[in-house]
Amino acid sequence: MAKTARDLLLETLENLGEKQFKRFKGKLNDWEVPDGYRRIPRNQLEKADEDDVADLIIRSYTESYGIEVALGVLAAIGEMDPHEKLHKSWQKVAASTPPVKPGADSQRVTPTDGQHFVHRHQVALIKRVSHIDPVLDGLLGDGTLTQEEYDTVRSKGTPQERMRQLYAYIKAWGEIEKDKFYQYLLEENGPLVRDLENN
Repeated sequence: MAKTARDLLLETLENLGEKQFKRFKGKLNDWEVPDGYRRIPRNQLEKADEDDVADLIIRSYTESYGIEVALGVLAAIGEMDPHEKLHKSWQKVAASTPPVKPGADSQRVTPTDGQHFVHRHQVALIKRVSHIDPVLDGLLGDGTLTQEEYDTVRSKGTPQERMRQLYAYIKAWGEIEKDKFYQYLLEENGPLVRDLENN
């Protein structure tokens, strides 16, 4: 039977050491979430075990965004191995999930008419993109970012700070560069992009 988002979360949390799990809960309580979501109260997290925390994340944030929150928290506390493993596992699960709306896939894989995807969803992308480094690598590799710009973005601590810095450069980009950014986002953060395109 295919694994669910909750299964992946539980597996990830159980593989953290006791100290790291405590740090995860502390950071999760402080995590900045978009409008429409509420932070998980500290009193619910304090005595929660891995099973409870997985439930709280899914109940509070739904599956897709819950995974994004967990990825962001793991990156923020420096747990990059579990972050990478969870990201890869979730990409496989999300890829095997049928689209919510019939025929929506063909409309979601390219930016829609009007305002470009990267501007239309700027606030959500800054808050929700947690797997940013491979996107930056792609943008450096194709010449969209200079080495200096790349190093400046990478020097920022959290995924949110890196995205904010990247958006400072995006303002000067043309449609071609924005399309490249969109494609890298789709490759590395596919579930998030599809979620935003669907709403």
